[in-house]
Amino acid sequence: MSTSATTTSSSSSSGGPSATANPMGRTLIFVGLAGVCLAITTTIEVSSRPAPIQEFGQIGQMFYPDFIDPTLATELEVHAFDTEAVSKQEFIVKRLPNGRWSIPSRHNYPADAEDQLAKTAASVIGIERGAMVTRWTDDHAKYGVVDPGQDALKVDEVEGVGKRLILRGENEVLVDYIIGDPVESDESGDYYVRRKDDEDVYITKLSIDLSTRFTDWIDTDLLHINQSDLRQLTINDYEFDELQGTITTAETSLLKRENSSDPWVLGGLDEETEEVDKDAMREAESAIADMKIVGVRPKKPGLSPELTLDRSAIQSQNDVQVLQSDLMSRGFLLQPDKEKESNSLKLIAREGELYAATEDGLIYRMHFGRAFTGTQDELEFGLSADESEDGEESEDNSDDAAGEDASEDDDADESGGDEDRESDSSRPGRYVFVRVEFDEVNLGERPAEPVVPEMPEELKQAGEEQTAAEADTVGDSAGNDEAAPDGDGESDSEPGDGSDEAEEDPLEVIRKEYETAQKDYELNKMTYDNDLESFEKKVEDGQKKAEDLNRRFAEWYYVVSGETFDKLRLSRSDIVKMKEEETEDEPDTSVPSTPDVPAEKDSETNSDIPDAVDSQEGVDSSNESADTTDDTPAEESADEEPGTEESSAEEPATREPAGDDSASGDSPTEGSTDTPQETPSESDPLPEAE
Repeated sequence: MSTSATTTSSSSSSGGPSATANPMGRTLIFVGLAGVCLAITTTIEVSSRPAPIQEFGQIGQMFYPDFIDPTLATELEVHAFDTEAVSKQEFIVKRLPNGRWSIPSRHNYPADAEDQLAKTAASVIGIERGAMVTRWTDDHAKYGVVDPGQDALKVDEVEGVGKRLILRGENEVLVDYIIGDPVESDESGDYYVRRKDDEDVYITKLSIDLSTRFTDWIDTDLLHINQSDLRQLTINDYEFDELQGTITTAETSLLKRENSSDPWVLGGLDEETEEVDKDAMREAESAIADMKIVGVRPKKPGLSPELTLDRSAIQSQNDVQVLQSDLMSRGFLLQPDKEKESNSLKLIAREGELYAATEDGLIYRMHFGRAFTGTQDELEFGLSADESEDGEESEDNSDDAAGEDASEDDDADESGGDEDRESDSSRPGRYVFVRVEFDEVNLGERPAEPVVPEMPEELKQAGEEQTAAEADTVGDSAGNDEAAPDGDGESDSEPGDGSDEAEEDPLEVIRKEYETAQKDYELNKMTYDNDLESFEKKVEDGQKKAEDLNRRFAEWYYVVSGETFDKLRLSRSDIVKMKEEETEDEPDTSVPSTPDVPAEKDSETNSDIPDAVDSQEGVDSSNESADTTDDTPAEESADEEPGTEESSAEEPATREPAGDDSASGDSPTEGSTDTPQETPSESDPLPEAE
């Protein structure tokens, strides 16, 4: 027992020093481990720390310093994301190899984009980086700079998708921005922006001249007609049964005018009670000249501009049915035209037709179809080249729904309520089918060729006689030169003999008239040649313009605004108004009818006055001549009044016409001294006449 105790005691005493040394070692170990961790942490932090000079040195620098020439841009792409429809959107404009511009995102419709693209390109040149807000990809949704073109989007990224703007040159990308949300509580035009190939996001001031509206990139003038060029309007107002394919009611109104300043003349107008409404016609003229495109839809292939079937595109009866279905969905119907060749078709429109003829010989035929049931964004932006994707085809294919919309529009027009007229711009647009024809009749009359003046018979006969005489003279001179006496040649033209002049005078007058007519003909012929050349040039230009326009119109259904359609959907009652009866009855109510008879009598009485005035003037003239030659005092003339009364009493029976008074003026020239004394007696009736 002592032995074990000793052993235990010795082991306890021997373990004392090791127990005391262990805590110190553990402390050193912990310190060493802490130092190692600190070193590792420092290494990681230092390795991931951005280089402050390199990164922050880009602040104030341009995103694309090499892009300085806006004319290098040949293509624009704008990509966005519709969060409500959860679908991508895009707008693309590009220059084709032939130099023309088109909008691929809008069925490759021709664009007028050169200037517009240059403006946009110029507005993105020199954009500089502002303050950096993040460099992490996970923060992109927070600032709205997620790429809208990426294949997959996370749920938390849908609300953070930005707009991507790309400008391309011939063989390079000029700029590629992703533009995010505007900076909160900042109205200075600052946005969160990053380059597509860079994850860093900066606050950048933007002022980009960019529009993705379809109408901002095209020539919106549909017809290119000046209001003053209109010469004829034909309104075909009819309705047709879509199921039967027949026209139920029809009314045609034809209006013409010679010049733009002339009033419109309507055929079949009762001029006594009716007149053309000038205000309605002025609105129609303005609507035609200002007709704007607000949208387009491509036509199905198979129909030529002349309304014939294109055999290269129509291979079977099924193709014809597809074409007919496409037309019906827009409000149009094709039927064989019995008035033309067998393969020609007649187009019938749901809302009637309007033909506008201009002074250059062009006839614009506008056929109005269904109301466009899509939204304004679809009209201006074009979400997809596939009609079924933009929400329009499903509504167009439903005849009942489309017909219901159109009938509501018709009822609104008939009611004429103020509520329907408050906002015409909100009314639905209309499909318009446009084609053009040329008719030189609208150019006016073709220049008439002047007639060559015919030589008078007298000149022809004189010419024949002169030719015969010259022939006889040549024969006589050849046989009788030596035998003819010298005096024979002189006897025919003796001095003082006027036989030659007497014969030449009539012919000379006729010859001058004929020469004048020839000169006039030559001048008229030159004028005719110039006028004919100008007329034929107009014909050539008109035919070419019609062909060019038909090539443009043949591929598209156009959409015009509802306001424009309301001004052009005319009937006879819209352009004719009754004359005001008050203006016609006013003269009858203001002037009594009884004074008409005395007025006629007065006119008959006054018709005799000129003769008396003429005779009086003759007496006055003789009296004046007497005053200039009579030296008798006034008292002597007064003593002769009794004789004057006798002459005045006899004068009504013996008075001669006023023209005879001039004969009395011949007496002074005969040297008679009694004339001054007799003249007062002839002038005495004047006081009684007065």
